[in-house]
Amino acid sequence: MNRDKIKDAVKKVIAAMTVGKDVTALFTDVVKSMQTDNLELKKLVYLYIINYARSQPDKAILIVNTFQRDAMAASPLIRALAIRTMGCIRVDRITEYLCEPLGKALKDKDPYVRKVRGKTTAPTAPWLMMVEARCITASPSVLSLNPC
Repeated sequence: MNRDKIKDAVKKVIAAMTVGKDVTALFTDVVKSMQTDNLELKKLVYLYIINYARSQPDKAILIVNTFQRDAMAASPLIRALAIRTMGCIRVDRITEYLCEPLGKALKDKDPYVRKVRGKTTAPTAPWLMMVEARCITASPSVLSLNPC
C-alpha cells in the first residue's frame, strides 16, 4: 500500500473518530502507520493515539519504542511531536518509559523542542509531576533536570 492511500485511510479514521464513532478496533492498524517519515501522517496517528491509548493500555505499550525513537529523531519537529504526545498519554504502564525522553527534551539543542517540553508540562502538570516523581525515584540524575 502506498503512503498516500495509508494517509487517506488514517484521515478517514480520524474523521470518524471526531464525529464520535468508535474506531478502537483499528488501534493496531493505525499504530502500524506510525513508523513513517511523513510528518502529516505521523501527526494524524499521534492524534489517534492520544484519544485511544487509555482505552487500549495493553496495545499502547507497543508504541513506546517508536516514541523513544521519534524523541531522538533528527528532525526537531518530530522530536517535539513525540514529546508532546508522550505528555498527553496517561497510561500508567508506560510512564516509566517516558522518563528518559522527557529528561532529554529539557536539554535538547533545539529551542522548539525545549519549548514544547515546557508547554507539555502545563496542561498535564499533576500527571506529569507524578511521572517525573517516578523518574526521580528511578534515577536520581533526573532530579537536576526537573524544573517543575
